[in-house]
Order: sequence, then C-alpha cells, then structure tokens
Amino acid sequence: MSEDTYTPPRVWQWEPGNGGKFANINRPTAGATHDKPLPVGKHPLQIYSLATPNGVKVTVMLEELLEKGIQEAEYDAHLIQIGEGDQFSSGFVEVNPNSKIPALMDHSTNPPQRALLCLRS
Repeated sequence: MSEDTYTPPRVWQWEPGNGGKFANINRPTAGATHDKPLPVGKHPLQIYSLATPNGVKVTVMLEELLEKGIQEAEYDAHLIQIGEGDQFSSGFVEVNPNSKIPALMDHSTNPPQRALLCLRS
C-alpha cells in the first residue's frame, strides 16, 4: 500500500464541454475554479444569493424576523451571478462547498461560521 496521500488542488481547472446553456452552472467538479474573495458588509449576517425562488427564502425569513423586532437578524445581501460562475469562486466555496445559493455566513462569532440552509418548497 502506498504512503502517498492525495491532496486536491486549491482551485480546480474545468474544461468546458458540450453541456448546453446551463453547462457552466452545473459542473461535474467540486471545489473552487477561480480565486475571488466575497464581500463582507457591516452586519453580522452575510447572504450570498440571487433572486431565484430559493434565493429569496432566506431574505424573506430575515425580513420577517426584523419586522418582529429581532435585531440579530440584520444582514447584508450580496449578488451571486450563477450564470457567470460566481458560485465557483474560492470565497463562495468556503461559505458553501456545494456551490449552491443561497449561502449564509454568520460573523457574530469568532471565527465566523457558515450557516447550513435547508430549503424546501
């Protein structure tokens, strides 16, 4: 048995093929394809998403909490252009290794923690 261990590259290189219109959104790879940090706003919660049905669910929930007076629900929203592959950036993959929107990072803790989002219709 070999003593060598496999260490995946920090940034993957994807070779585009014949995948049609959505080929760059649903890639058969895992991990980041390019280096790009995510922006961080002034509030503890940072949402990285797009205005898709699943993308707005977290925002709606946080807006309802804010309406109830729960100040800890203050957030900054950042646009992730899935058609341009933003979800495969190194910063986004650190928040959500599955490269799916929405992604939520909680900066109220040290170190900041990514939040697990389970969305159902």
